[in-house]
Amino acid sequence: MPERESEKMDQSVSWADEIGAIAGPFDGNRKSWLARAARSTRVPFRQIKSLYYGECLDPKHSVATKILTAAEEARIRKTQSNARVVAEYLTRYAQTASATDPHFNEPQIDAALGILRQIGGGNNT
Repeated sequence: MPERESEKMDQSVSWADEIGAIAGPFDGNRKSWLARAARSTRVPFRQIKSLYYGECLDPKHSVATKILTAAEEARIRKTQSNARVVAEYLTRYAQTASATDPHFNEPQIDAALGILRQIGGGNNT
């Protein structure tokens, strides 16, 4: 029996983490931060607050689905944003290295362009 309980615990959702992913960076005002998550998921503020503080651990299926879907979408947007930042940096790096001394910097330029191709940043040099 203890093994099944531990398996169940491993599969539980951290609602606070999911809500945090939806709400985005904390701005110092917990109420407005949680309200942002409520608005973006169309889940009532009281339900979001209850889940965040652990007062409710088992929401209705429709609420859980909305929160989990919104959290996944928020994480995807954040990852895409980070990839754009990396792609811009690598593009500038390859352009600068190419303008400085393309023959000497050829291995670094090729490495940067290879990474850009892998993350879908294109080839802007």
